[in-house]
Order: sequence, then structure tokens, then C-alpha cells
Amino acid sequence: MKADIPITDLQLFVFYNGVAFLTVYLSYRNQDVDSVYEFIYPGYLSESEKVKEKQYAFMRELEEKILKQSSLRFRWFMAEGGDNSVVLKEAYRLNAAYAPKRFESTEILNRITYNEHRIIELSRDFEDKSELDVAYVTGAKDVNSEDYGWGCCVTSQEISLVYAQGKAALPARAEDDLLLTMLAIYQKYSCLMLNEEIHQRHILERGKSGFQKSIRELKWEALEFIAYGTLEPSQISRWNNVCEMYRLLIQMNGVAESIGEIKEKIGLLNEEQERLDARRESSIGMIIAVFGLISIVGAVLQTVDYLATGRVEMFVSFALSCVGIAAFGAALVGMYWRRKKRKGDV
Repeated sequence: MKADIPITDLQLFVFYNGVAFLTVYLSYRNQDVDSVYEFIYPGYLSESEKVKEKQYAFMRELEEKILKQSSLRFRWFMAEGGDNSVVLKEAYRLNAAYAPKRFESTEILNRITYNEHRIIELSRDFEDKSELDVAYVTGAKDVNSEDYGWGCCVTSQEISLVYAQGKAALPARAEDDLLLTMLAIYQKYSCLMLNEEIHQRHILERGKSGFQKSIRELKWEALEFIAYGTLEPSQISRWNNVCEMYRLLIQMNGVAESIGEIKEKIGLLNEEQERLDARRESSIGMIIAVFGLISIVGAVLQTVDYLATGRVEMFVSFALSCVGIAAFGAALVGMYWRRKKRKGDV
């Protein structure tokens, strides 16, 4: 069975740390939005069998066209028990629409982009006060025409944009915003992956099958990501509204909180490493102490054996050695005492 929604463009992005994104471009008209809503059915898990068949067909098509054609091995991050249809609900969406003319007010932009977020007809008058994770960004107001050229709505599930441009320019404009969105989502899933690896290292039973990274490897991976894999909003663009879009994407996806949690877990990893090092040093110290004790006993027996021979030179050598050690110790104590007097400690 073929999916009803056409797949016109597929892109696979693979990052150095193992996080990968498969992007799918779906094009539809405003009057066909009901079929898209029925296909994704956001916020619900109880679809009809007909819709489930479409979802499975869609996911199979993605796997056949992209994932199985690559030499790399991939797994869906959110899929559990082989149910790949949940990926459609957990995937972060970027909605982009175009309008024939510019917008007179930010209220119009907010209404249109919010409807995009809810996957409903753009001109519909719809409001939902239960949603608290919604924020808006718009372009600057033109000083001559006193109107706006674009706006967006950012939530924890998606970002929705509308541009006052023609249909032909829409894909290129949306692709630029897709890269900005992917940068924020990359940080989110990198944090999730690091937390999962730390969980596997410390929570799972020891001896279970499966590769577990060492504490040193986990610390290095986390520190490398924090140092080189994250960007602050001020580093993104010189345009304030673009920086604001990125800041909201980071905020809505909880990236800052996840990075803070990773830093706390790095501290726990350090404590665990120190505990292991202390236990290792204690074991080594015990071995050295045992060998040292044996050496002392051996030295005492050898000294007794020398003295037992009754030779005068042995007694003289032993006495001179004791006097030399005592003199050296007295000199060290004297130097330490004079230094403390110069500093005024005594």
C-alpha cells in the first residue's frame, strides 16, 4: 500500500557523534490540511486501522528509500517494540507557508502560525489557552509600508513559519530555517544520547551483555560536546529576530536544562572515578606495604647477622650510620624551625 502523501525530497544528515536526522519534505495545499492532520493525528495514539496502514506504509517507504540504501546502520530513537508509527508523532516538524501579501499586524502573524502549529486551516479562528509552551517571533516592521514580512510560532513540538513570498521561493527559505532548527534539535538529541549512555553505564546490572563505555570515555564525550557542540544565541546571527528564534528553540526543547544535568552527572562521574582510583591506590599501597615490611624484616635480620659476627669494624660502621642519620634529621628540623621563625609563625 502506498502512502497518500507524496514524498518529494529526502535528506539524511549524520553528525560526528552518531546523531542523525532524516528530513522529509511534504507539500500540500491549505484546503488539504485535514488529510495531513488525520495522517499525523497529533496528541492522540488511537488512530483507525486505515490511518495506521498509511503510517506504516509511509515509514516503510522511508526505510526502503534512505535507511536501507546506506552503508551505515540506523535505529529510530523513539521507536519501541518495533512500532515505527510513533516516530511520526515524536518527530520535530517545521511548517512553512507563504502568503500573497505582507501582514498588517503581529496578531495576524500569530494567528496564522499558531494554526500551522495545530495543523488546521490558516484562516480559521482557533484558540487554545491550555497551551503554555508557545512563543512568537516576527520580522521587523517596514518603516515605509508599516507591515511585516514574516513570522513564526515556536513550541516544544515544532516551529511554524509564514512568509510574504511567492510559492517558488518557499522551499529555499524553509531550507535555511530547517538548518537553524536542526542545530537546536541536534543539541537536544545529543543530550538525550549522553544521558542514555550514562544511564547504561551506572544503572544497568554489571555483566549484562552490551558495550558499556568507560567513565573516562563518557567524561570526554560529554566535555567535548559541551565545548564544541553547543552554540549560544548571540553566536548564531547578527539579526536579533534570528537569534530569538534560535533561543526559543533551545528553550522550548529544554537544551539548557539537559546540558546542566549532564554537567552535574560529570561531577558524579568524577566522584566515581576518584572512588575507583582511591580503591586502586589503596590496593597498590597495601601490596607495597607488605613488600616493605618484608624488606624491613630482612634488613633487620641482616643487621643482626652483621653484629653477631663480633667484628669491631661492623660496630663502628653501624654506630657511624646511626650518628649520620641523627645529624641529618637534626639539620632538617633546624632548617624547618628557622624558616618558621623568619615567617613569624613562632
